[in-house]
Amino acid sequence: MSFFSRFLLTITFLFLLNQHNFSQHNTVITDSITSKSFEELENLFYESKPDTLKAIMYANAKYYKALKEKDTMQILWSKYYLADIKNNDSIYLNFCDSLIKIYSVKPNKNFPTAIHLHKARFFYHRNKKSLILNELNQINNLNINNDSLNAIKNLYVGLSKFAIGKNHEALNYLKKSYKYINQKNQFNANDDFSSVPLNLTAAYIELKNYDSALYYNRKTLDIYRKLKDSVSLGYTFYNQASIYFDSGNHSSSIKSYKQSIPWIIEDENYRILCVVYSEVGKSYELIEDLGNALVYHLKSDSIYNQKKIKVKSLKYTLSFLSKHYKKQNNLEKQLHYINKLMELKEFRLTEKNKIQQTLTDEFDIPNLLAERKRIVEELEAKSKRNKIIFTSLLALLLALIGYQIRKNNIYKKRFQTLISKQKDNLKTIHPSTKEESKPKLELSESIVAFILEQLKKFEESNEFINIDLNLQYLASKFDTNASYLSKVINYHKHTSFSNYINKLRIEYCVEQLKNNELWRRYTIKAIANEVGFNKAESFSKAFFKYTELRPSYFIKELKKTQTSNISNET
Repeated sequence: MSFFSRFLLTITFLFLLNQHNFSQHNTVITDSITSKSFEELENLFYESKPDTLKAIMYANAKYYKALKEKDTMQILWSKYYLADIKNNDSIYLNFCDSLIKIYSVKPNKNFPTAIHLHKARFFYHRNKKSLILNELNQINNLNINNDSLNAIKNLYVGLSKFAIGKNHEALNYLKKSYKYINQKNQFNANDDFSSVPLNLTAAYIELKNYDSALYYNRKTLDIYRKLKDSVSLGYTFYNQASIYFDSGNHSSSIKSYKQSIPWIIEDENYRILCVVYSEVGKSYELIEDLGNALVYHLKSDSIYNQKKIKVKSLKYTLSFLSKHYKKQNNLEKQLHYINKLMELKEFRLTEKNKIQQTLTDEFDIPNLLAERKRIVEELEAKSKRNKIIFTSLLALLLALIGYQIRKNNIYKKRFQTLISKQKDNLKTIHPSTKEESKPKLELSESIVAFILEQLKKFEESNEFINIDLNLQYLASKFDTNASYLSKVINYHKHTSFSNYINKLRIEYCVEQLKNNELWRRYTIKAIANEVGFNKAESFSKAFFKYTELRPSYFIKELKKTQTSNISNET
């Protein structure tokens, strides 16, 4: 990843990111953690994945360190890890899209190309081929003057060609990528470069050019041994096994496949693991060891059941299991695997027919237009009825226009009111209901004073934008209990805990949108995440509750105001 570390964001963007509140991590992210290298943090993240909270801590530590060191690509990787451990792709994708939008205004030799390629890698590991091609098509519209990025682009174009069966074209792209990396000796520069020798070997295997496949697989073994990359070394055993299998040496293929399994499991590559189990089962069947064949085909089926991963080799596995249970006269199991085969066949047909479906949709649209024309002509033949309809529609349209004008005027007044208000004054924009008399708060004055002081610090440090914040977490941080904290907020803040937090978040959001131009370029989802909301819908509802405006309208009016001010100055 070393060559990426030069790709820094603009000073404006870094300033904005540093506004993000890290205080929610300060209790756990110590200097000893952030002093570790990015590689060490990455290893700690993967080692801690069984403990979700611990893994999140290391991902956040990587993010914080990357911000301090102004390393854009490491910031992207930290978002990648957070999306992975939280099972929320939008964390990563929204961040990428915001960066792409910024750099699309004035591209340079690194950006936004590097971000598109990072997304292509993300989609590749999630087997979303059409989305990979979309990112590559975006890159085609850019003028890339960076040999390293061109080499990565060639890798993913090659992999995309490989996926649709254009193996010779795929090989040409992979060879271009390999040539550059080999000349520059950049195999350890990043994960993309280190994967090129493996994919080049796989392309030769697919083309049944076993001499070249063996040649590059030997070179690949040497490369990964020098790099001490045990996981990638495991994949060379997988490629070696494929060569043995295609050459008819099934005993050797079983041995090599089994050598690869621990590393594929460590890499969490369940798609390849499903293929390996299926191929081992097939190899055992070919040497007439049906007992072990059944064991490994059932393992492949188990991966399919758990991960819902559909690979080509599953067809053979499911056919084997169906035939096996037929011989056992187990009709229920036989039917079970026949149904699975049909499901797999339907999936593959669906993937193949996406383009055909698109054409069908485009064919149906003209038919709908023709039908609409027929209805209009029929209505026009009934002039009297048409006149009534036209008059009614006109009246309705005028009423709608009047309503819209009135609505726009109301919204503009609300916008001007909101713009003129200072921070912490949203309650005057959207006043709460009249406060009812409450019983006296039965807590000692010292406890109440302590909690109020902690709340003041909490508000001043913007800790409320922590997306994982809840009442119990905040009470623990204040060294008090949730009941006391809730009572003090209800009594002194005149609202519930959730409303209190949401109001603070919206106040913070309004200030950022007013004062930071870059925030106005973010998507609603990205803004929601930045201020602590998990969903854009929840954020929009809260924003409207406290401002009586939709966030999209507020941003649009801010942009108009900015444009108007610039015009007046000139």
